[in-house]
Amino acid sequence: MEVYMEEHTKNKNLIETLVNKARTGDKDALTKLYGVFREKIYRYVFFKCGNHADAEDITNEVFLRMIQSIANFQWKGIGFSSWLFKIASNLVIDYYRNKSRRNIESIEKRDYIGETNWEQISEFLDNRDLFHAIYKDTDDLTDLQKEVVNLRFIGDLSLKETAEAMSKNVNSVKAIQHAAIKKLKEKVQENKKRNILQKLTRG
Repeated sequence: MEVYMEEHTKNKNLIETLVNKARTGDKDALTKLYGVFREKIYRYVFFKCGNHADAEDITNEVFLRMIQSIANFQWKGIGFSSWLFKIASNLVIDYYRNKSRRNIESIEKRDYIGETNWEQISEFLDNRDLFHAIYKDTDDLTDLQKEVVNLRFIGDLSLKETAEAMSKNVNSVKAIQHAAIKKLKEKVQENKKRNILQKLTRG
């Protein structure tokens, strides 16, 4: 955990440096920010819309908005990661509004599991079975729980960054996350028991 926290601090400092340079129009800094966040934003968007082509389009729009607006970004009340994910969240809302869809639902999303920081989430998730449950069993979660899980474990945001992105306090996010993880763990146990029973029946 100490190693992760040290790495997290280094990454945070790097991002701050890149953002400050990008605000002055530094193209190299903008390119590096794209490299840092592109996969995380894509996974977040894809998890919500479940379509590769649409997720690609939305992700590209997120970074276009970033380039257009970063000069006005201020380090006041919200970190850069939270700010960027708020842009992504708003674009996903627009996507569903334009498509006249109300439910964020997809079967295709279950086929995609990108690179994930297992060291970070091991504090909350016992094994990969539980992480797979995030993709397969989110129907049991509330919309708020899905968003917290998505931002924390798909978007790789900290509790503070997640709270900022959702305009909530950290304690609320902790409570929502706890309830979501509890549900997912229960679901994994149910699935394991079901699999055991199926094997016994076949045997």
